[in-house]
Amino acid sequence: MAKPAYPPGVRSVTSAAHREDRMIKQMEMNTRVAKAFVWSAIVLVAGLIVAQGFLMHFVPGIDPSFSAEQVRQHFIDRRFEIQIGSILQIISWSFWATWGIVITVFIRKMERGYPFLTYASIALVGGGSVFFLLIPMTWAVCAFRAPEMAPQIIQFANDWVWFDWLFTWPPFSIWFFVIAAAIFNDHNVPTIYPRWVAYLNVWCGMLIFPAALIAFFHKGPFAYNGIGAFWFPVVMFFGEIVVMIVVSMRVINEQAAKLQAEAEAEAEAEAEAEAEAGEATPTNAPTPVAGA
Repeated sequence: MAKPAYPPGVRSVTSAAHREDRMIKQMEMNTRVAKAFVWSAIVLVAGLIVAQGFLMHFVPGIDPSFSAEQVRQHFIDRRFEIQIGSILQIISWSFWATWGIVITVFIRKMERGYPFLTYASIALVGGGSVFFLLIPMTWAVCAFRAPEMAPQIIQFANDWVWFDWLFTWPPFSIWFFVIAAAIFNDHNVPTIYPRWVAYLNVWCGMLIFPAALIAFFHKGPFAYNGIGAFWFPVVMFFGEIVVMIVVSMRVINEQAAKLQAEAEAEAEAEAEAEAEAGEATPTNAPTPVAGA
């Protein structure tokens, strides 16, 4: 069946409208993925509260001054809760990677020229994922062998977890600085993230430093269950995540609206150009009849 013939102007407007629809649908899909990745950070925070806090009773951790037998007894008494909590936590903390990817994509949009900050972000987020996953895995191993394992081994493993949890602060601090550097050097007008977000990341990157002091103290505010080495860095770290979730959702909405407006303007301009070209094309004049 022959397709209906449209005048050039109508055909150009129709094709431009189709292109616009495809672009808008693609942007809507990208926006949904971006928002899903941002919301995955909520799962990350929930893993801390529900799995590590409510189930395992590791917020804060076991007192580092406890004897090896006391530490072992905690794993025996809450063995099932620690096993379930470890499963939930290793699932929820796997979303650190998806959360980090959202920020990394925006870092790339903020950079101009060689993407040094982007690749630094990829490396730091990937390395951080390893630290996150080793924590619940080690607790699961301790609970798995708690009844027959030597108390000193469980004590060592528990200490190792908390050093993995807190003493590995530098890569996360550097990532906060990378985010800040990208925002300070953002070439977009207006900038993707407001500048106060950069200052927030600088401060959070510096203020999680007290976690390093767990290497020196078994008791007090700078032990790995103390207010200085545990509570303060944890509030800074996860507080930064919560703030970035809220701001990133706003950024995604703003970027989607901007892209849609640009797509509509481009489609309209193309339709007008094609319509003008169609109107300028001369139509075939009828051949004159001899003797007429």
